[in-house]
Amino acid sequence: MYVVRTLIMAGGIGERLWPVSVKKRPKQFHKFGSSKTMIEETIERMEKVTDEIIIITTREQFPLMQYYLPLFPGENVIFEPMRRNTAPAIALGSTRFSPDDIMVVVPADHVIRDEESFLKTLNKAIKYAESNDSLVTIGITPTHPYTGYGYIERGNAVDDNEEVYSVKKFHEKPDYETAQHYVQSGRFLWNSGIFVWKKSVFDLELSKNFPDLFSAISEISKRPEDIEKIYESLPKISIDYGLMERSSKVATVPASFYWNDIGSWDAVYDLLIKDKNGNAVEGEFSLKDVKNCLLINHTQKKLAVSGIEGFILVATSEGTLVCRRGESQDIKEIIK
Repeated sequence: MYVVRTLIMAGGIGERLWPVSVKKRPKQFHKFGSSKTMIEETIERMEKVTDEIIIITTREQFPLMQYYLPLFPGENVIFEPMRRNTAPAIALGSTRFSPDDIMVVVPADHVIRDEESFLKTLNKAIKYAESNDSLVTIGITPTHPYTGYGYIERGNAVDDNEEVYSVKKFHEKPDYETAQHYVQSGRFLWNSGIFVWKKSVFDLELSKNFPDLFSAISEISKRPEDIEKIYESLPKISIDYGLMERSSKVATVPASFYWNDIGSWDAVYDLLIKDKNGNAVEGEFSLKDVKNCLLINHTQKKLAVSGIEGFILVATSEGTLVCRRGESQDIKEIIK
């Protein structure tokens, strides 16, 4: 029987959720439509399906972890010397796993509802990874033609129950017309960024498809005192680009639980409960003739808003954001 262990990626800043998500308190330490922070919810979910949890984050975020997760064991935290995107982070995190471990990789900052369905899907992926030399990813069955997610094009079924499929291709975030085509075809899934594999299979596929990263991580294991110097030389590259798109041993398990990566303020609007005018409101506002807006006020002052439709307004002590709904993906460009 394999030991199933989870790596939670918790080092991001969530720049697209400025001015709520900032360096000193990134989005995984915030609550979105819940009484608990996203990282707390992620840990609670994963405790139900895995034997041990490892978190990879940055040293600057460790005090936040101690504050929000006082009972989480410090020895199960790995520090990334600097941000290098998900491929180096996962590879570094994998050094804490044994070759025979089943490794489950999840982001700390996703909202998942219908936990029973989530656990059932994850157990399918774990079972498949136990008996097959595959890199398994969870694909979310799309509910609408969303342009903010990457997509997975599935191939044929690779198990008898037709619950696991080969992956034909990964696709970048599409335009609306392409997203419509993807959804109508029934062969495309949202790329959730949740992965399951045997640690030994991950090592083999990384050594074949991204040998530079594999050898750098091997060097870190041999010379931990040089971690900063070695890690700094690594490229900033996602696990999708760095490994999943290059490997021929990728499978996907389609899922139908509610999933939201909170990657933009538009995603937050989708998540929150709306009033009779289609507004999602948090904080103190005085409204007149306002429809279909996301309105968040984390300041002590009341905000008065009149005569707008389809806007996002977010105010905190860090700053104020105003943009049209549907355009919040571009925030990173305007706050530099």
